[in-house]
This record gives sequence, structure tokens and C-alpha cells, in this order.
Amino acid sequence: MSRSLPFILIAYFLLGTPNIRAQYPKDEPYKHIIAKTPKLPEYLSTLIDTTLPDPISITRITRFNTKWNWYPIHEYAKIQPWNADASLYKFYSVALYDAQTHLLYRKLPGSSIYPSYWSNKDPDILYGIKENGEIRTYSISRDTIETLLSIEGYEMVKLGPGEGNIDQYDHFVALIGKKGVDLDVLIIDLQAHKLIHSEHFKGVWADGGQAPKYIDWVSVSPSGDYVGIMWNHNTTSKNHPFDKHYGVEIYRSKDMHFLRRIADYGNHGDFGYATDGAEVFVQFWGPTGTINMYYLDRMENIVLQTASDFAGEGHISCRNLNRPGWAYVSQDENTRQIIACRLDRSGIVEHFGHHFSSATSYLKSPMPVPSPNGDKVMFKSDFGHSENQEEIYVFEAQLYDLTSHTSSKESNDNPKMHLSPNPASKSTLHIQYGEAINKISIVDLMGNTRIYATPDKKEKYILNINSLPTGLFFLLVEDKKGNRCVKKFMRTKLE
Repeated sequence: MSRSLPFILIAYFLLGTPNIRAQYPKDEPYKHIIAKTPKLPEYLSTLIDTTLPDPISITRITRFNTKWNWYPIHEYAKIQPWNADASLYKFYSVALYDAQTHLLYRKLPGSSIYPSYWSNKDPDILYGIKENGEIRTYSISRDTIETLLSIEGYEMVKLGPGEGNIDQYDHFVALIGKKGVDLDVLIIDLQAHKLIHSEHFKGVWADGGQAPKYIDWVSVSPSGDYVGIMWNHNTTSKNHPFDKHYGVEIYRSKDMHFLRRIADYGNHGDFGYATDGAEVFVQFWGPTGTINMYYLDRMENIVLQTASDFAGEGHISCRNLNRPGWAYVSQDENTRQIIACRLDRSGIVEHFGHHFSSATSYLKSPMPVPSPNGDKVMFKSDFGHSENQEEIYVFEAQLYDLTSHTSSKESNDNPKMHLSPNPASKSTLHIQYGEAINKISIVDLMGNTRIYATPDKKEKYILNINSLPTGLFFLLVEDKKGNRCVKKFMRTKLE
């Protein structure tokens, strides 16, 4: 059993069945919160980020590996590592891992399906988009590969390249095909297994490189109704367009009919859904630290955040397709937070923890990507170890909520329960319950009982906590009727 699980077992065995409600941090205006980098957690161990409005658990899910700087890590903020039901996740096309235990589940076929992308509907299926034009599916349960179709006549075929996605229904995908210095945008119907449209862009590839010179990426929107083209801002601009193209352009997917240019400048961003259900593109652009949301169906944009904390080595992901209305964003090496921004005019965010990365190189950029339900985030970090450029680990962050449960006999919201002081800076803890107390336990984050007492049926009790180190703990109280209550408290340095 991994060391990341004991606190979950406490919830089951001491508290009863956890509440199945979605686990998201508080919705509130953005807060500038700087936290000191803690000690790097051991492999499969968890630390709790208590500097935020809600505590966030951060679990390290990879060992240190210097053989490659790309494995074992997830690929990119806009490539979903989790499958459709978040029971598994992948690192590139190398291996699958169990999402609960974080242990190796199965090796993947590697180059036979690389680069691979999860189906957004079927947790058993990976799509492989090969540069030779073959589109394949890999079944996890059957361990088999099937070729859906082969696209002929191109030197190279790519999804994106690198930043494209399949729509949320596994219906459409937009690929690019290289023909010398030219490029075709290829609209593929994955259900019908056929190419339904190709649109020719002359001179866009421009040279013999692995990526086009004038286009950054091409992708379908989550609905599949639109295709977005981000023109490379290093080679095109409003003042220096390529054949009248620049910025972020939106096309109708079925026939690549041009609809509108939603932004004059294309920067890092992702497609998602606003809270009103409309499709949008979210990107960094404007004054330093500005995040904009652009509607795809009309010429309208909304400024989501303007804090300078959002400048620098940040990335945006809207891969939370089952939780529309949010974009997940990483901040630079200053505040180093991971924030979910609500996609409307409210300015509301959720604080999903600090990534603690030095972000001294692109490899060390956190690249946060949310699960399909948006209740957890995968990110990279070196935990401040900037001196070694190959030292990168992967972590999983989510709301830490041990006390959520539904048992009628057990309550974490007992109005009779009082605990002081909290934070506990004294040598004693004063406990008042309102019923005769039968048992008291203090449990640490690893599930270890640090203090145990039997107060002899008293309603008030003073507990000596001199032996506790600083940190987050749980006070478990059971009364004579068998009812239980749990309270979190912080142990701080003695005054």
C-alpha cells in the first residue's frame, strides 16, 4: 500500500462512507498567496498545502529519473493524461498507471500508437495519430491495435502539431498534412473513418522543418463545430500578416469556411466552454498578467484576470470537459499557484495549491492539466531544485477533505463540538463536546495515532499535546452513544 492512502482509509474506517459530492475548493476572488517551498515529498507520499483558503493535498506520483527529461512525466497542459473516467492515466505512450494507487498498470505499445490521445467518451480507448497518416485505436482491455484509416499523399501528418485535440464526442479531429512548403488542414470524421474535407494553405510550411513556419497549431473546438488556427506570433502579426492571416482565426469545421478572427494576437491558450455554455478560447494576452476569454461564435472577449501573478511561465488548460465553465492556469516562479478561473465576468477563482516549481526552464514549467471532472490537477515541479535541470517530478493536487461523509451516526459539523486553541500554539488542547466523551484520538496525515485518551465520560477535557510536532492533525472524538466527530487543527510552534 502506498503512503498516499492512509488518510483516505481513516475516512472510511473511522468516519464511514465519504461524501460522493464533487471536491472543489472554495469559489472566491483571486488571492495573492506566497508559500515557502516545503521539503520535497517522498515518492507516493502526500503533503497538505494549508496556506490556501481550502487545504490542498499534493501527492508525488513519480520517482526521479535522469535517463530522459520527458519520462516519466505527462506531456503537456493541453494533452489529457487521464482516461475518460479518470481511472487510469498515461505518461506519453509508454505506460499506464492506476489513478488510485499510482502504481504501474500496463506498458503501452509505444511508437505503434505515438503520439496517443485518450478518447473523451470511452475510457478503454486511445487514439494514435501517426505521422505516416495512419489513425489507430488501442484498446486497453483487449491490448489490441486497429487502424481506422490511412491518409495518403503527405510527407507528414500531425495533430496540432502538439496542441490539437479530438472533440468531446470523439467525432471530429483536425490534422495538418505537409506537402513540400504547403500545408493542408484535414478534417477527419472518426466515427465514419473518413476524411471529409481538406483545405489548402500555400507556402505555410515554408521549409523542411518538423513544424510549419507560419502556423503554430490547428485544432477542433470541444463541440467539433469549429476549427481554430493560431498563426505563429513570431512570424506573423497584424502589421506583418502571412497572406492576410494572423492572430487566432475561427473556421466552420465541416468545410473550413472562414468565420472570424477572434484575436489579433495568438498566445498560449486552450478551447473550452464559458459558464453560459458558449465555446470560448482562453489565452494570455494584453497587459502583463492578463487572461482573456474570446467567444468563438461572435466578436466578444472578457478579461478574466489582470493580476501580475499570471505573467511569466504560465500555461492554460481546459481539458476539464466534464466540468465546463473553468480554465486551469499555472503562475510563474513568484506566487507559484495553480488557479481555476471561472469563465465569466465574476472574477471568481479556485485555489488548487502551489506547484513549488522553480520554473527556471521550459522543462520545469508546471504544465497543469485537470482531470476530465476538474477535481484534480496533474503538474510538474522540481520543488525548488533549480540547480539540476533534469530533476522534475509529477504531482497530483486536489481538495483535501477528510471529514466529508454521509453516515447518519457520524458528524463533522457537531455544533456542540468546540476545540481551542486552533491553531494550537499551547501545550494543551481544550475540548468541549456537549456529550460524555468516551474516546479521543489525534491522528497525523499518514494515519498514525499520535495521542489516545479515555476522558472517563467527561464533556470537557484538556488534552496534553506537548509531544506533537508542528503540522496538520485530526482530532477524533467518540461519545458514549458511539457518535463520532472529527476536527482539523494546526499545531504551531509554542508561544
